[in-house]
Amino acid sequence: MKGERPSPTDAEARVCWTVEIAEKTYLTRLDAGHVAQALPGQFLQLCVREDVSPLLRMPLSVCAADPTTGTADVIYEDVGPKTHILSRLPAGSPVACMGPIGNSFPDPGTGATLLVGGGIGLPPLLFYGSRVLSRDPQAEVSLLVGARTAARHLPDGVVGGAASRYRRATDDGTSGHAGPVTDLLREDLADRAAVTVFTCGPAGMMAAVATICRDHQVFCLASLEEYMACGFGVCVGCVVELAAEAGTPGQDLTPYSRYSRVCVDGPVYDASQIQWA
Repeated sequence: MKGERPSPTDAEARVCWTVEIAEKTYLTRLDAGHVAQALPGQFLQLCVREDVSPLLRMPLSVCAADPTTGTADVIYEDVGPKTHILSRLPAGSPVACMGPIGNSFPDPGTGATLLVGGGIGLPPLLFYGSRVLSRDPQAEVSLLVGARTAARHLPDGVVGGAASRYRRATDDGTSGHAGPVTDLLREDLADRAAVTVFTCGPAGMMAAVATICRDHQVFCLASLEEYMACGFGVCVGCVVELAAEAGTPGQDLTPYSRYSRVCVDGPVYDASQIQWA
């Protein structure tokens, strides 16, 4: 699955359709053959209008890609002018689309796969889980999903194909476990020996996931989400601070090497290499 990273291309895509799949959350399918080779963990930079407002593109993780049909899917929340415009574009509308960008999740190991997502961080995890199961339907893929309330959870039809087992958590207790999704993670890790954790979501949630995995001596990969302008490493607007352990042994991190650009060095990182606080 890791394979050779497809080279990003900037070309026009067209909206196939858009559907609201949860409260203020949309799934848009793009006719975009140049990004249909995307790998799980990679993302797109979309420009939804030709004029100067909104000026910058928006990064959206790919949640599905099909080279045979030349399509790619993105899931996003209507939280600002760019996502609002995209959610309202009719079928056939052109969208400037650069991608696929960034690195990707590696091939699964011999143990179980445990996906931990929160909020709108689910797309790369859904993509990865569905790829793992498409290659090995007997693979053990578990998905733990957190949301503020039941209305924000994605439906079974969207989530089910990405995991052989999944559990929900809500902050207000309206669906599944009442509390943070990290509570479910602690329960799962207490009963497992060989597992790799993949996480994406709010920074605070991922920091907690990284800490729990460290305490349980479990390898964890995090797909980071940062605001960015260019998407190809020039603006340095998406940097993340690295932990001291991420440096070369015997060498201190310099002001340049202590930061990593999420768009070109990530978005997928060994969670232990990130300075979460």
